[in-house]
Amino acid sequence: MTVNFTGFIKDRREGFSRIGLALLLPFVILLAAYVVYQLFLIPEPVVRGIKAFDYLPLDKTVQLQTENMVSIDISVYQDGRKVELLKDTPDVAEKSYTLRIRPKDLKLKDGQAITVITAKSGILKKVEYNITSLIDTVPPDLQVARAPSVIYQGSGGFAVLRAADAGSVFIEIAGKTRSGEEQSFRRFRAYAVADLQPEPADEEPEQAAGGYRKKKESVYYVFFPAPFDIRKDSVFYAVAEDTAGNRTVKALPTRLIMKKYRSSSIRINDNFIKTVIAPLLNETDITDPEASFRMVNEKWRKNSEKRLIEIARKTKPEILWEGPFLQLKNSKVMAVYGDKRTYYYNKKAVSKSVHLGYDLASFARAPVEAANTGVVRFAGNLGIFGNAVIIDHGLGLMSLYGHMSEIMVREGQSVRKGDIIGRTGATGLAGGDHLHFGVLIGGYEVSPLYWWDPRWIKVNVTDYLP
Repeated sequence: MTVNFTGFIKDRREGFSRIGLALLLPFVILLAAYVVYQLFLIPEPVVRGIKAFDYLPLDKTVQLQTENMVSIDISVYQDGRKVELLKDTPDVAEKSYTLRIRPKDLKLKDGQAITVITAKSGILKKVEYNITSLIDTVPPDLQVARAPSVIYQGSGGFAVLRAADAGSVFIEIAGKTRSGEEQSFRRFRAYAVADLQPEPADEEPEQAAGGYRKKKESVYYVFFPAPFDIRKDSVFYAVAEDTAGNRTVKALPTRLIMKKYRSSSIRINDNFIKTVIAPLLNETDITDPEASFRMVNEKWRKNSEKRLIEIARKTKPEILWEGPFLQLKNSKVMAVYGDKRTYYYNKKAVSKSVHLGYDLASFARAPVEAANTGVVRFAGNLGIFGNAVIIDHGLGLMSLYGHMSEIMVREGQSVRKGDIIGRTGATGLAGGDHLHFGVLIGGYEVSPLYWWDPRWIKVNVTDYLP
């Protein structure tokens, strides 16, 4: 009998191959599934907040938010050196990081560096950011050239500042308002009015005082208010910030003097609710007079005050006015600045407010003059002020004319002191024909009384000018 060993061996090999393939196939399928998962199913890693690395000042806190992360590395490279800022393998899908970066402590010098952020969400999924970072640890120079020695609650001040290498300069009021709210957000921008020639340096800019910049010094003017709700322990600060985020702070030598304001009671009746409040709310049938009045007197008032601040942001960076402001001709003062009002309905106190302008009455539909030269920044309906005009006099100083029956100017129009801009009326929250006249600094109403006084203007503003 002849045995075909060649065929036998071939059959055995094919059998083993089939068994091997059968055993290997699950692993191939698992590997393919893993690759597909890594390539298509794992989401990309996300890092938010990386723009903060564009500039690294003397001391900076960077907030990062990450998603889908298995690892993250952040390092700064400069002159062949690597400085590691963060290396982490988070065990959660989303994680936030707070990095405090002090370049000098890290032996980084002023100038350019490269920040590299590498984030992975899997073996095959990663993102890498190469950011050109400007390291700048030199704060701007700041000097208070002129500032008022005293400022009264409800008035305004004018200061002259000198700053070098500043991206923004402003006056900030620190502390809380009398209602307990933080007022550090109250910043009043200073405007550069002249550039000063730098003095010759003894050293090259790269070697001078640890900095690398060529200093550019400018003179800045700034108006700032002492709002009615300011607290007696408030402090006025001059602040200069550069593009990188370095800041220099100087306290103004300005003492705040608080004032006493009168209180008054105002009685409202059903006729006032029907003829004034109902039309404002676009209603004909007021079912809850107290709530309706509070809606206008409190919520509307707050919204109108916020609108004044918004309008004030668009101001000319120069002084447009000259001399004392005009008072409405042949007018009688009906209400003054700072009058603390309590409103009574049916002998019950239902609401309160503070009157932050002067109410001036002449005859019905009396012509209203522009109190000083400027540009009309607003002309239209302004909540509790009714038909109103706001004139921009430059550097954040504006005048407000409220309750008018007719507006005769348009937004963007230039006006001269004494030009007729409208007629008095009783629009908005008004009980009779009159003009609400206000002076605004940065959108906050201050007492017009100072701006009608030529001596106060001379001592507190024009004497500071060159």
